[in-house]
Amino acid sequence: MIQEQQIDLRSYLRVITKRRWTILTFFIIVFLSVAIHTFTATPIYQASSRIVIEKENQNVVSIQEVLAVDSTGQDYYQTQYKIIESRTVARDVIKRLSLDQHPEFLPEPEEGLLGDFKAWYRETRLSVNDWAKNLFVTGPPVKEGAVEEDQDPDSGLVSAFLQRVKVEPVRNSRIVDIRFEAKDPVLAAKISNEIVRSYIDGKLETKLSAAKDAVKWLSERIDDERKKVERDENALLMYKEQNQIITNFSSDSENITAQKLSALNQQVVDAQSKRVEAETRYQQALVIEHSPDLLDSIPDIMKNELVQNIKKMEVDIYNRMSELTKKYGANHPQMVAIQTELEELKKQKAKEAKRILGSLRNEYKLALAREESVKRALDDQKTESLTMNKKAVQYGVLQRQAESSRNIYELLIKRFKETSLTEEMKTGNIRVVDKAEVPKNPIKPRKQLNLILALVVGLMGGVGLAFFIEYLDNTIKLPNEVKDDLKIPYLGPVPIFAGETTQEGISDELVLIHSPKSTASESFRGIRTGILFSSADTPPQVILVTSAAPGEGKSSCVANLGATLAMAGSKVVILDCDMRRPRLHKIFNCPREIGISSVLVGTSPLSHVVVHTVVENLDLIPCGPIPPNPSEIVGSRKIKQLIDELRKHYQHILIDSPPITAVTDAVLLSQVSDSVLLVIRAGDTPKPVIQNGIEQLKNVNAHIMGAILNGIKTGRDSYYYYQYYYYYYGDDGEKRKNVRGKKRRKGAYS
Repeated sequence: MIQEQQIDLRSYLRVITKRRWTILTFFIIVFLSVAIHTFTATPIYQASSRIVIEKENQNVVSIQEVLAVDSTGQDYYQTQYKIIESRTVARDVIKRLSLDQHPEFLPEPEEGLLGDFKAWYRETRLSVNDWAKNLFVTGPPVKEGAVEEDQDPDSGLVSAFLQRVKVEPVRNSRIVDIRFEAKDPVLAAKISNEIVRSYIDGKLETKLSAAKDAVKWLSERIDDERKKVERDENALLMYKEQNQIITNFSSDSENITAQKLSALNQQVVDAQSKRVEAETRYQQALVIEHSPDLLDSIPDIMKNELVQNIKKMEVDIYNRMSELTKKYGANHPQMVAIQTELEELKKQKAKEAKRILGSLRNEYKLALAREESVKRALDDQKTESLTMNKKAVQYGVLQRQAESSRNIYELLIKRFKETSLTEEMKTGNIRVVDKAEVPKNPIKPRKQLNLILALVVGLMGGVGLAFFIEYLDNTIKLPNEVKDDLKIPYLGPVPIFAGETTQEGISDELVLIHSPKSTASESFRGIRTGILFSSADTPPQVILVTSAAPGEGKSSCVANLGATLAMAGSKVVILDCDMRRPRLHKIFNCPREIGISSVLVGTSPLSHVVVHTVVENLDLIPCGPIPPNPSEIVGSRKIKQLIDELRKHYQHILIDSPPITAVTDAVLLSQVSDSVLLVIRAGDTPKPVIQNGIEQLKNVNAHIMGAILNGIKTGRDSYYYYQYYYYYYGDDGEKRKNVRGKKRRKGAYS
């Protein structure tokens, strides 16, 4: 699981303390620059005038259609703000107040050294600005002559004027503040008021110009529309005469026509009904015309009065015949007379039935003729209606065209009169609320605010610069960087030390000899403990001490580590295998005429090159004569034989070698060593260099015991100030505290 790194405020305080001079220098530069500019700058005054832009035009007559301006939207007000800041208004104000001749905008050139410096600075700044603009401009370059021809001669003056104008609308209102800045307070108030007047005059002039253009346009259109009205009305009149139209095709006429069609249609329906009824009765009678017995089934015959009388007479005859039959036979005269009378009645009934049948035929023919007559009348009415509709359509087109022309003509006459009145009006929707007054106090420079900002910016910028420099510093400074970035163990720190006493024959670099109670001595003892406990079984016997780059103090560390191991009772020998820049013979103040190189080339035996140092149990084998091929010598089998021979007589063998990244000697010597101890100068060697050296050692499977940080600072601005107590003893043996530590970190020497 990834743990978040805790924020250590003391580390931030350490960076601030460490870089205090950077912070102080930056702060002084910023503060003094702002202070000098603040107290030497020319005071700038600002005058403000206030106007209100009404929501709607205050028109006496309604001509919004002629001068159509929507003053209710936000875009309208934004447009007005830009008009106030326009170059047209600026040129008008410059012309009215003759600002092109005013010292405010045309200062007299200063004489003397200061004037020459300002002129040089101004020209240099303009040149730099032009260069910067051309740097980011894409496309073909523009010729200077063409630019000068297109620009107005007062373009620079107008631009300088507009830089001083500020238009600030008041929030949630239609009020606008117009401000102007100038060195002269009277001039600032005058220009601010003049900007308002120029803006209002320009607004009115625009409206009047639009009204004049509208009057001219309306005059031309009125003549055209008059001719058009006459032409359309004549066309309508001629069409009425040609088609003999006396009605105006109003809705009443259409209703009458519709009523006629409806009545005729109803008559057709009625005629059809009557014809069908007459036809039905006639067809029924026609079917039974040749069946006399069925004539009584016809309703019209049954309803006939004569037929009904005949039927009654027949009934009487049948009754009489029935009575006579009982008395007489069929040939009796009375029976014959009754029979004759009955036959006569039947003939009369048949004759009456034929007459009724003829009557039904006549009714059917009459109904049929009436139906056809009504249908013809309906068709004629439809034809007439369609013809009238066609005429009405064309008539309506001509009538609407004439009315439209007349309406447009009347509207133009009305607008012409209104616009003519507008030409004489000088009212607008801009009203001055407050005129600009002469300001009493300057707005620039704001001394108190500038100094406060300089104080804040100077401090914050200085701190930011300090942390930025610290961030750019990619050297190893802290123990956690050794563990996290280099991925090797950390054995301890070695502070910067200097000899407090100088003994004859002892170098200042042997701090364990001349300053055994110092912090550096305690640091080497702590590193010794880390070396002895670096292995779980037995401590490493042959230790190669090297560094990634030159000048990291590895020779001094080798000497003091050898001394502290020897003081612990172990027999120790130090081999100076740095055959390019040997130093151990200087530290121990011994000759180097013979040494390791002499043994390896076979000119001297091992016993002749061993030097006993002032430290008990500590021997030194110097480098000897510097060979022309050091890498071949330290990489030979004889060096391994030499190490094996020394293993028999010493508990610890320390080897001082050249830097890893400089030559290959250290990599070759790591093959005959049990462990490699890396010396890193804190805050000096870049991480990539150290990582490169570690990578070379890992490529040959060398065992890296760990690293020590050499040359650390234990002052109040140091990380290690919070980790150590260190003391020294005076001549009288009294213990005195030199520096008070804030906190002892656990495991600092483990």
